[in-house]
Amino acid sequence: MDLKVLYGTMKKEMMVKYRAYPVNFFVGNTLTGLYTVLGAWMMWKLLFEGNMAQDFSEFTGTGDYISYVVVGSLTYLFVVRTCLNVSRSLITELREGTLESLMLAPFRRAEYFLGHMLVQTLTTSMEIVVSLIIAIPFGINLSHADVGAFLIAFIISLYAFFGVSMVLGVIMLYTRDTYISQNTLFAFLFLVCGISFPVQYLPSWLRAVAGVIPVTEAVTLIRNTLLSGSGIVEQMSSVRHILLLGTVYVVIGFMQMRKCEEIALEKING
Repeated sequence: MDLKVLYGTMKKEMMVKYRAYPVNFFVGNTLTGLYTVLGAWMMWKLLFEGNMAQDFSEFTGTGDYISYVVVGSLTYLFVVRTCLNVSRSLITELREGTLESLMLAPFRRAEYFLGHMLVQTLTTSMEIVVSLIIAIPFGINLSHADVGAFLIAFIISLYAFFGVSMVLGVIMLYTRDTYISQNTLFAFLFLVCGISFPVQYLPSWLRAVAGVIPVTEAVTLIRNTLLSGSGIVEQMSSVRHILLLGTVYVVIGFMQMRKCEEIALEKING
């Protein structure tokens, strides 16, 4: 691993975030967490009147709807933020006119994208911590959490999110579009990956689609470690599933990214 490329990418990204994104950007993202918690609480109180169907507990292993939705939504926020930062990195270089010079430099793709991923992980983690603090008065319960298992699940999930971001980055670079592609994907992930309700409520064909998206299993893995205190050993089938799908996405992403880079450079020079 070329640590110089990794360090240089992280340093540049931190400088950009510090100078170009003021405090109100952080506040805006924190408010998103507040809206998520408040929305879940209002649905539970006003729509469900504090009661959940029996099959919800059977599917999820918990009757705590507030904690279920909050953990799922904050995990989804991590998916969105990390995927955006990694997937938009090269198309941002293209729009700023620096893609060609980047390709000529000692450019190592793995370290470059990993640097973007680590920086976004750090900044998003701060937002998540603040959102969790805000969620406490609304009744979130993490008393059964297995912190050690959660940290392992979190790292495994980041690998899966990285794979998804690579595939999304290929689509963005090829189409030269960010708005339509990213919003379509994120809306689809929110619908099928069990963010606010169990995937068992979906039609069978959508459940099959959800099964080949690593985010689905990652959300379940994180929920189990935080809400029921399940360890990693007893969830090894989920871990293997996430790692396998994540690897498939990473390999496809890196293979296709090279082709898209060549196409983008040809369009620049053409």
